Amino acid sequence: MKYKISELAKLLNVSTNTVRRYEGYGHIKSKRDKNNTYRYYNKGDLTRLMTVRALRKYGFTHTDIIEMKDYSIQELIQQYKKQDQNMQDEIAYLTNLRHRLSDDLILLEKTNSIYQHLYIRDCIAYSYVLYQSGENLLLEENRTRKIHEYLYLAPEVQMVYIIKKEDIECDEIDINMGWAVKVSDLKQFNIEENEYTERYNTRKTLMSLEKLPVNIDKINKNTLNYKKAIFQEPFSYMREHNLRLDGDLLGVKIATITENNEELEYVLFNIPIAVNN
Repeated sequence: MKYKISELAKLLNVSTNTVRRYEGYGHIKSKRDKNNTYRYYNKGDLTRLMTVRALRKYGFTHTDIIEMKDYSIQELIQQYKKQDQNMQDEIAYLTNLRHRLSDDLILLEKTNSIYQHLYIRDCIAYSYVLYQSGENLLLEENRTRKIHEYLYLAPEVQMVYIIKKEDIECDEIDINMGWAVKVSDLKQFNIEENEYTERYNTRKTLMSLEKLPVNIDKINKNTLNYKKAIFQEPFSYMREHNLRLDGDLLGVKIATITENNEELEYVLFNIPIAVNN
């Protein structure tokens, strides 16, 4: 039986270019019809194409599939076991990623009710690595390597804002930005800390939802009065309840919105507190 490339493409619901690409990978091989200039494929090509499409759904690469053609049953079993483990790893990754999405969704749904309200809780312990300090990008090789690990290996990674305690005490609010992972997740995702990572340990914090401009230069370069206005409500609360600032602020980005033609970010800040003596 002879099949035209257009017939195979229609049967598989792909383009003729895809069929040609599969031939380029070595899965099939067309033959030229002696009676005309057309190339054709046989029943074996059709069967191999169907097999390739099925194996691709399992996540096997084209290289895997080419090699598997020469495998024994025992070798195929080992290859299938390997791919099964890959699937389990991906499912675990997506499950954790969905947890992060669900947590973000809960925060988004509560945003309207949280805003203008403050509450106290023990914050989560984070490990973070900065990629921006004030107006400067931080591009040391070991730092960027760690940034990539946090960003791509950990499904529950979060963008964070760090404001140093000493900056606030000196009437400055310079925003530092980075990526953070829960300390409890480091081992699970085989992430090791290095000289560029920092810990934000569990502590008593005042939680405050703030809206910051996406362009943080507007904060880093703005007036002192504008800077202080950002945390006016939590700082007023602290004065009223005889509390003092007891460490760096860590803000977790929740969402980006547009308000009055300006891009803003909702950031949930952990403000470490202690009772004044």
